Amino acid sequence: MDTILTTFVAAVAMGIAGQIIAERFQLPAILPLLVLGIFCGPFGLGFVHPDALGDALEALIHLGVAIILFEGGLSLDPQRLVKVGPAVGNLLTIGVAVTGIASAAVAHWAVDMPWTIAALFGAIVTVTGPTVIVPLLRHMIAPREVKTILLSEGLIVDPIGAILAYLVLQWIARTGIPFRALTTELFTLAATGIVLGFAAGALAKIVLRSRLVGGELRNLSILALLMVCYLISEHQAHQSGILAAMVMGFTISAAELPDLVSVRAFKGQLTTLIISMLFILLAAQLDLEAVVSLGWRGVVVVAALIVVVRPLAVAASIWPNQLDLRGRTIVAFTAPRGIVAAAVASLAAREMSKAGMTGAAELEGLVYLTILATGAWSTLGALVLPKVLGYAADPSRRKAVLVGANAVSETLARLLTEAERRTIVIDGSSWRLDKFRAAGLLTVVGDARDAGTYEEAGVERDSMVVAVTTNDELNLLVAELVHAEFGVEHPVVAIQQSPDELGSRSRAWVDMLGGDDIDIPKWNRKIESGQVTELTIDPRSEDAVADLHAVEREHRNGALRLLGYQNGEPSLQVDDTDLQQYDGLTLLVAEGRPLEILEPHRVVDNEPENAGDEAAESPPGSEDGSPGSSSPEALNPS
Repeated sequence: MDTILTTFVAAVAMGIAGQIIAERFQLPAILPLLVLGIFCGPFGLGFVHPDALGDALEALIHLGVAIILFEGGLSLDPQRLVKVGPAVGNLLTIGVAVTGIASAAVAHWAVDMPWTIAALFGAIVTVTGPTVIVPLLRHMIAPREVKTILLSEGLIVDPIGAILAYLVLQWIARTGIPFRALTTELFTLAATGIVLGFAAGALAKIVLRSRLVGGELRNLSILALLMVCYLISEHQAHQSGILAAMVMGFTISAAELPDLVSVRAFKGQLTTLIISMLFILLAAQLDLEAVVSLGWRGVVVVAALIVVVRPLAVAASIWPNQLDLRGRTIVAFTAPRGIVAAAVASLAAREMSKAGMTGAAELEGLVYLTILATGAWSTLGALVLPKVLGYAADPSRRKAVLVGANAVSETLARLLTEAERRTIVIDGSSWRLDKFRAAGLLTVVGDARDAGTYEEAGVERDSMVVAVTTNDELNLLVAELVHAEFGVEHPVVAIQQSPDELGSRSRAWVDMLGGDDIDIPKWNRKIESGQVTELTIDPRSEDAVADLHAVEREHRNGALRLLGYQNGEPSLQVDDTDLQQYDGLTLLVAEGRPLEILEPHRVVDNEPENAGDEAAESPPGSEDGSPGSSSPEALNPS
């Protein structure tokens, strides 16, 4: 009892520790989890004993994989999937076939693995773990189509690879089984998983739309329904449960449900816990001697998978008319294996040992070596390769993400659009985003506290993220979230408190909108009631700076520094230390203030009826060195 309890508690604790390390150093969690698992296991300190769990470990693995794939199905966006459907479809058919066959051949020739075991290895490594890909995509600077292909492939291929591995294992274990029998079994398995998954998803939608179950019990009800669906599916056709789980998640995701954000957040946290615990347990039982015995031959296999097999599979699957060369290159070098590969390898090794088959330890060791190498390689590729290919330097793809739909963000959205920034607005209420949609801007309805919302918005490391809600705490939380999860270096927040009052919440990487404390509710009211004047000045003149300070002294919140320009590039951090470095500064000035003192430095006279023409005649970075302006009423004049 003590051993079981120690193993379970240690697996949870070390799993969370691995997640913290991964977040701190911006690594895929699977890398520190693998190291910690081995460190805690019998080949390390020896306080984690997975074998003590007995058959419960196998049941835990099965349920864990089902929950992971369900959460993956929830993450699939049907609309985005349709756009890249042909490429993803080819990767799931041609790509899987090329990867499986080529990987088996390499393992057979390099490691002298029997063809039967090599075929099982080839089936297992067809998967590309979404649990590793998702964190990588958050830090990757690449077009949305590339990210959608990688995410969709990772989510859908996992159950395919697991089922394929199961069929190969059955073929090995049941020598002489006719091919027709395997084909029939595959059809039964697929049909069972798809039908029951859709049925469970439809029932889940009823639960989420109704008021029969309220509050947090809705999330728990969906979890219970998932487990029941998995159990029934497994009873009908072994190994169909994981497919049913993913189909159930996708069915829910395809529906517009009011509580979908909450379900995703709950399942995301649950999945993180399960992945952490499972990988510690799986890594702890890894036979290191089997891994070491592979020697340079194992390295050859892994290297071939990375630089030959994967690029070959992508070249055969994604054609030039589906994705350009740069995009195909990124896809070709981003194929990490994750928890599903580890779980399937562990289950296959256990089945082989029970059947008295040899090569189980060698198979598991080679799979884990693949997981470690592809995870490290894909991490390096995700951070470096887009820069080498020129995506990071392309200003057309850099975006501004505004959190909070109100009058201030409306004004900012227009100015950023004029400055040629792709602008996306996030808010929890769809109706507040109507005016932004009408202006042709991209919008995302979602919870500002959920990382999935920013994934949907396409936030990347170099994105300009601005939190302008009326809630100081929420704005700071947004800054911390995008900094930790997506690597955004300088998120911008609007807060009513002074920076000195923030205490421990203040961070050097957080920029303040306008350079100081801002009363967003007050500015929203002023803008909505037409009590502000928008003007652009040239702050390189010392007189202009002095006059600006005079306006700000005249009345608290009398002037709001919205946007600075340097060679046409916008910046939202405009404080006194670098004010004169800008060749243009757009201000909102409250009416009733002595605006005449700034008159000599005005670039445009804010006349609503001529705003659109003026914006067209004097865009940001024009020959006169001054950014254009337009009326506050026109969100997107173009």
